[in-house]
Amino acid sequence: MRIKISLLVIIIFSISLPARASEMANVPLDHWAYQFLERMETRGILAKMRNGSRPFTRVKIARWLQKIDTYTKHHPEVLSKVEKDMFERLKGEFWDELKDRGISIKKNEREPHFYSWQNKSGFIHLDVVGGGNITLRNRKAQKEERRIISPYYGGIIRGSLRGVGFYSDSRIFAEWGSRKYAQHYQASKGYPQNVSHDSSMATWDTSDSYFTLNWRGFHFEVGRDNVRWGPSFSGGLMISGLAPSFDLIKITGEVGTATFTWFHGALRSDYPHKWISAHRVEMSLAKGVDLGLGEVVIYGNRGMEMAYVNPLIPYLIAEHTLGDRDNVALGFDFDINRIRNLRLYSEFFIDDLFAPWEVFSKFWGNKLAFTIGGYWVNPLTLRDSGIRWEYTRIEPYVYTHHDSVNVYEHYNSGLGHFLEPNSDGLFLRAEHRFSLALSTTLTFSSIRHGIGNRRTPHREDEGLEKHFLAGVVEHQKHFGAEMEWEIIRDVRFRVKITRVWLKNWKNIYENDRNWNELMLTLRMNW
Repeated sequence: MRIKISLLVIIIFSISLPARASEMANVPLDHWAYQFLERMETRGILAKMRNGSRPFTRVKIARWLQKIDTYTKHHPEVLSKVEKDMFERLKGEFWDELKDRGISIKKNEREPHFYSWQNKSGFIHLDVVGGGNITLRNRKAQKEERRIISPYYGGIIRGSLRGVGFYSDSRIFAEWGSRKYAQHYQASKGYPQNVSHDSSMATWDTSDSYFTLNWRGFHFEVGRDNVRWGPSFSGGLMISGLAPSFDLIKITGEVGTATFTWFHGALRSDYPHKWISAHRVEMSLAKGVDLGLGEVVIYGNRGMEMAYVNPLIPYLIAEHTLGDRDNVALGFDFDINRIRNLRLYSEFFIDDLFAPWEVFSKFWGNKLAFTIGGYWVNPLTLRDSGIRWEYTRIEPYVYTHHDSVNVYEHYNSGLGHFLEPNSDGLFLRAEHRFSLALSTTLTFSSIRHGIGNRRTPHREDEGLEKHFLAGVVEHQKHFGAEMEWEIIRDVRFRVKITRVWLKNWKNIYENDRNWNELMLTLRMNW
């Protein structure tokens, strides 16, 4: 109800604003523009991007593209042939935002749409999307996992009318193959799905839909969307963007070299009310040095708390004044790019801390996680390439809580990193792009997981000390090779081959499995 009231306030307030056709939609978290801009920043072409607070608005990305355009006019040889082609494509993708900025944009690169409408009060773009995955595994994999087919189709509408931006990406998914499916609408079992009468096929639908408004340097958003915080590539510790989207109210503002973000959202669980509130400030301390600080609180079994709707109050203090019954976590991250072509970063997550001076003690109440990683662009002068590496450690009981309503998840998906508590993982990725249309990637991961999960809090009979990787340790290794080819504009085909080694699967001693996996992916956007 309060989200509906906020939406009404935004619409009424916007009537007094002059009509303008500015594009205020966010850029989806999986858009390749983020990786291109990260590459440009790592190469020293951009600075002070503060890309740990995503999603960006389309206008914000357009501003960074304008900076690249200015830089390349003074340094025409800085981009490779492939990077130039990618840059020209991106300028075309953001033609609506760049057309009045004096930037040359090739007509054949302008973003195509299934339907467009525009006049002095605003504009609307409509796109049709479709595609899906086919996953095949050999006989050494579990029988129910050997063949999975999952197509989807849908549409995207975005635009701006009388100063109010809007965006809606709605899709219908289906899945069938060697699995058996169970119909459910119980959030603790995962995202809701319908199932055929013989349990051979499941269907579900998704929609990221919201309204936006810009006012005096602030960006307001209300609707359903997703958020990703932190510099990590494989998954953020506080807000990773890997869980399903949720309904939220969000405010983003930029002041000088700092970006502030706050949101309050509704999560889905088996309880009637579950909420998340989070705020983050990301600052550029110097050229090539960014610092991010954030807080998040999970609470439920009651209505919205006004203290947590306050964007400025420290949640640790608010939680104490509200009875010390909620799940508050702190986080901070560093992003350093002082050496051209090399980016180093780290992220720390403090779910609970008994005492700051005992941060590295073995007391179970110190629930900590961290990630360290790096990105090397054009290694050993190999152009159009990059190498990424990350190590993540999630200590026991991170993301858990003694009150099950406060578990750090939404629709049975973790809001933070995909690793469970009492786990660590090494992630390596090497990439090379041969052209705008063709790229290749090699990946390797090694993941260890001891006993424990998000829904299993500490018990008194386990003692006062935590034991990292205790019990029978499950060990997963994945090695994959991937190729992506853009057949024609906005029609992409991807093939990925993976070898999987699984030792002590499900923490059962000598329950070992190895298999090969082939995934074919097609994505289309008209």
